[in-house]
Amino acid sequence: MTDITALFGLRLTTPRLELRVPTRDELVELRAVAYAGIHPPEFMPFAVAWTDEPYSERWVVAFHEEQLAAWKPSGWDLNLGVWLGGTLVGSQSIHGRDFAATKTVATGSWLGARFQRQGVGTEMRTAVLELAFRELGATRATSGALDGNQASRRVSEKLGYRTVGRSTVAPRGVEVGHADLELRREEWQPPLPVEIYGLEPCLPLFGVCSA
Repeated sequence: MTDITALFGLRLTTPRLELRVPTRDELVELRAVAYAGIHPPEFMPFAVAWTDEPYSERWVVAFHEEQLAAWKPSGWDLNLGVWLGGTLVGSQSIHGRDFAATKTVATGSWLGARFQRQGVGTEMRTAVLELAFRELGATRATSGALDGNQASRRVSEKLGYRTVGRSTVAPRGVEVGHADLELRREEWQPPLPVEIYGLEPCLPLFGVCSA
């Protein structure tokens, strides 16, 4: 089992946000943010319908803990809590598969409904892209957006992603179009400053030898 203790010392900050690995008590708080609402019930913006019952009350805690327990340098999922002015507002994730060889990451995120449309989504994704490109040496970041999820698509476009393909997903058993998006390091222009603390002891966990 991989010792992931160092991850709890990793912290990313932007002008308004702090991103870090939540404690268990904070995961319970994060679950409450999710359960208070993320999206209108008639529209599912996620490829996996985790906000549908019965998952919305329990899956946040279990999901974060299980992914940390499964952490390996060859395959990792960093799920960060996002704090705005000291208030926990959502989660920003970044994933790597065989990162040492592929230098590719993928991202995903969600925000509580009352914290949306305030530029928080752009700021929190900027933070993990700076971690990936500036500190970990990633050369490519991927993301995606379901048809109808204009908020996610706008964040990606603002940060320079381009559409590289189309696919379909079926979160509720009905196929929905999905835009496959990509951002290359040479195209990356961070729109705001990001400070990263506590990374050095974490580097082996990401499959990176040195900064």
